[in-house]
Amino acid sequence: MTASRDPDRLIHAFLHEGLDELPDPVYDAVRDRTEQTRQRVVIGPWRLPEMNKIVTIGLGAAAVVVLVVVGAQLFGTRPGGFGSQATPTPEPTVTPEPLPSAGALPEGSHRLLEGTDSGVPITVTIAAPLWDGEPNEGILCWGGRADECSDPPDGAGMIVFQGREYYVYGDPCDWSSTTPDTPATTVDELVDALANQASREASAPEDITVDGYAGKKIILHMADDVDYDACDEGLFALFGQSRGSSSDDLGRYSQGPGQIEEVWAVDVDGLIVVLVGAYYADTPQNAVEELRAILASATFELP
Repeated sequence: MTASRDPDRLIHAFLHEGLDELPDPVYDAVRDRTEQTRQRVVIGPWRLPEMNKIVTIGLGAAAVVVLVVVGAQLFGTRPGGFGSQATPTPEPTVTPEPLPSAGALPEGSHRLLEGTDSGVPITVTIAAPLWDGEPNEGILCWGGRADECSDPPDGAGMIVFQGREYYVYGDPCDWSSTTPDTPATTVDELVDALANQASREASAPEDITVDGYAGKKIILHMADDVDYDACDEGLFALFGQSRGSSSDDLGRYSQGPGQIEEVWAVDVDGLIVVLVGAYYADTPQNAVEELRAILASATFELP
């Protein structure tokens, strides 16, 4: 049986078996077929537009690959993540110191003191901005924090007390040794004792009415040359609500030389409510007027 002379099979065998050259009949057949195949003539540049696009895209892709590799080398990977970039450590943020509040209380009614077994709830009305403080603790301030608003030279604020006994010191500077043996138990006794207090210039007592309850008002000017260092425990005291020689027994004391204190004492069914407004000669007049309006707006809620 003779071997097939099919050129295709012979070429396959040549490629498969690694022959060095084709047999002559196969070579002649391939040449004849090649010469009979019509070739397409191409005119113009050898780089076709399609090839330009492909090359451009290829170069762009290569650039992206380079950037990714370089980026990976520069930034590394985050532990525990697959190929994820490390998150840069954020710089610590500096929290600014809180500024002193000024005018945190909105205009309107505010409960100044809650009722207790020995007191009554007290509410006041704020009708102007720039008032702040601790309403539920009986303290209001103009234009600043509760612990600083009544300081010289131009502060303003108020504080409220209520009780049935007040020990008015004979000398506000030497208060520990001038505590009276008996307290003031009426508005008249309280105001009279304040009017005679040393180191103060007192106005004439004035009759007032607050929320329908009768009372008296007196304005006390503290001397400008008071030496605080010479006073007991460095305090210039107004009165106490218990008898003793310790600062724990003090009820009200001043914040600085030259302070002016308006004491509004009201008898609310036998309970003496004392509203103290404090300011200075340099306090803006509008703040003083607003303070007086708040004092006059007080209401007392009896059970």
